[in-house]
Amino acid sequence: MSSKWVQVRDSLLDTIKAEEVGKELKNRFVGWAEKEGIEFIETFADGVVDECQKDAATETGWCKIRDAFVLPMAINGGVFVLKIVLTKAAAGAEKEGGDASVLQPEQE
Repeated sequence: MSSKWVQVRDSLLDTIKAEEVGKELKNRFVGWAEKEGIEFIETFADGVVDECQKDAATETGWCKIRDAFVLPMAINGGVFVLKIVLTKAAAGAEKEGGDASVLQPEQE
């Protein structure tokens, strides 16, 4: 006799077939990440960088250098690289799909 959790899990796995995660879904995710996801990440990164730079004023030694320069450059550099990757992925997805509307979520 299987547990209720196993039954729920198995029914979910049966519902979500691997073929459902096709090119269209991947293209939509990349399109969403490029347009809306990156805005969230940039806002979050800006908040972290601002907080680090505020803390740098009260720090000394390595911690001051870390908070004033190292962390802000690493965070901003990571966001910059992520934007480039998502832009190229979205362009590739659009070219591969041949239809820019695939990148937009369905309106209900």
